[in-house]
Amino acid sequence: MMRAVYLTAVVVGMWVTVAAAQNASAETYRLNPGDVVTVTVLGEPLLSGDQLVGPDGTIRLPLIGSVTAAGLTLDELTDRLTKALQRFLREPKVIVALKQLPPMFRRVYVLGAVKMPGAYALPVGESPTVFDAIALAGGFTEDADLERVRVFQKDGQVLTFNLRNFQADGFRLNGSVIQPGDLVWVPPAFVRVSIAGAVNLPGYHPVPAQTTLLDLLARAGGVKDPSAIIRVYRNGVEILSVPWTKLSEGGVATPITLQEGDTVLAAVKEIAGVVVTGAGVQRPGVFNLIGRITVLGALSMAGVAADPARPLRVRVLRDGKEVTQVQWNSSTPVQELGMELQSGDLVVVEPMVIRVTIVGPVQKPGSYELPAGSRVTDLLARAEGVQPTADLANAVLVRKGESRTLDLLQLFWEARLDNDVELQDGDVLLLPAVRKVWVVGAVQRPGSLDFQPRMTVVDAISAAGGVRSLEEADLSAVRLVSGGETRVLNLESAFRGATIPMEMVKPGDVIIVPERSKAYVFGAVARPGAVRVQTGETAITILSAAGGPVQDARLDDAVLVRLVDGKPTVIRLALDKAIKEGDPRQAPPIQAGDILYIPPRRRAGWENVTRALGLVTSFATAAYYLLHR
Repeated sequence: MMRAVYLTAVVVGMWVTVAAAQNASAETYRLNPGDVVTVTVLGEPLLSGDQLVGPDGTIRLPLIGSVTAAGLTLDELTDRLTKALQRFLREPKVIVALKQLPPMFRRVYVLGAVKMPGAYALPVGESPTVFDAIALAGGFTEDADLERVRVFQKDGQVLTFNLRNFQADGFRLNGSVIQPGDLVWVPPAFVRVSIAGAVNLPGYHPVPAQTTLLDLLARAGGVKDPSAIIRVYRNGVEILSVPWTKLSEGGVATPITLQEGDTVLAAVKEIAGVVVTGAGVQRPGVFNLIGRITVLGALSMAGVAADPARPLRVRVLRDGKEVTQVQWNSSTPVQELGMELQSGDLVVVEPMVIRVTIVGPVQKPGSYELPAGSRVTDLLARAEGVQPTADLANAVLVRKGESRTLDLLQLFWEARLDNDVELQDGDVLLLPAVRKVWVVGAVQRPGSLDFQPRMTVVDAISAAGGVRSLEEADLSAVRLVSGGETRVLNLESAFRGATIPMEMVKPGDVIIVPERSKAYVFGAVARPGAVRVQTGETAITILSAAGGPVQDARLDDAVLVRLVDGKPTVIRLALDKAIKEGDPRQAPPIQAGDILYIPPRRRAGWENVTRALGLVTSFATAAYYLLHR
């Protein structure tokens, strides 16, 4: 006996030493959702195995159920599991080791002013920071804005970090740790804006982010004419018009901050002209009107040329409103660009192709080139649709570092077209994964449940309060709808104390617990009313379920009423022959909604039987429409 105890102690000591050596590098690592750990309980193989840390931060073990793991070190999780198992085992020996993860479980997205934007797998065995994620993407580009790096977290929070001034020792403790599924956005430090009109240095100017209108006018050498009206255009729409004298004297309450692609016009009567701007323009600026000028003439002066491989969209705006729009390539008829322009018109030239990215549970995530003017639905179509686990109600559109929530469920089910927004170059659409399963039918609390790792169909039904009753729920035909496929499961034995089947569910699955079918038995029986019907039931078996015939029952004159397409069909049965002679023709199979009537001998007159049949037929008709409404 002592020898056995000694050998067990030696084996445990060696196992712990090996596990400690394997996890030395992960000693201070704190677990995250998506990590996989190997839990070993010595001498208890049923309690041992790989465990996935779920989205809610828990793992699920037999006997003790859900245990919080996220945020703990391996040693802390080991202590927590040991204490929980002490209620069931004497001196349990628990070993927890971190297992190598598939890259998809630790993916982070790094976009913006980095050298290689895209999705990257976070390393295992450490708590990665914002710097680690940016390093995976090749580091910053020269025009990166280090002071306004943003992290869009899975829970919807947005954090902003100043990476220019930090202290390495304390940085890790200031909330910069990256979690799987986060998106890191590095904005550009400079934006390009165009300024034209009565300024000394017109043209494109790269200016630092957060540059104000006054800063830009100073960079352009100042305004040459005090009577100038300063106008600002954004995405082809005038957003500000203010006299230079008022702006220079501080008469504008909120100084406007310029953004990428803005156009500023210092307009005066003497040089008021047509503004031509946009990403497809070589020489943007203001062009004086000399006589009559058409859209094509203004494009020629601005150096815009038609390219078959790069079609352009040309828009003309007048007084802030669009008056025409032309899609221009080498085959566009010249007359479509022959509209005459007026003083102050704005001609916006944009590429017809934009590049956008979609990430999340879609069939083909990635970056796509789409025609300009494409919307969210066009991007989803290019990604070949969403997967069943997509949380359409909480999609996020990231545009130039700003995020916006889109309810695509309203778009698809309620035709709320305001959620089908027009996309711009560089947009990123994030689709989170739904973490729910649904249980409906003959259960106590039908509806949605939070998905738990290693959850089985039986677990989900139990979490929904269990079935209403074993007699009412048809557990032999439970349906599991998963990923567009439906499977039928027989769970009768599981809910009657036998072996529990380990049929796992996934987020987005639907479990349907049907009610057993009903038929009705009336007349001279012990317990008239509804009875449950299963496959193979006959007129004899449902008669038995109704308590059997009473003493004066006329089994030779039984009547079965069945409704076919809403019309009653009367079938006369001699149940006495079915019982005595085993004649199957007199005891046909029963269907849901059938009504069996056993007349009593004291009402042998067919007048009374006919009256009873009339009542039964009326009842059958009502039951049919209740079952089929």
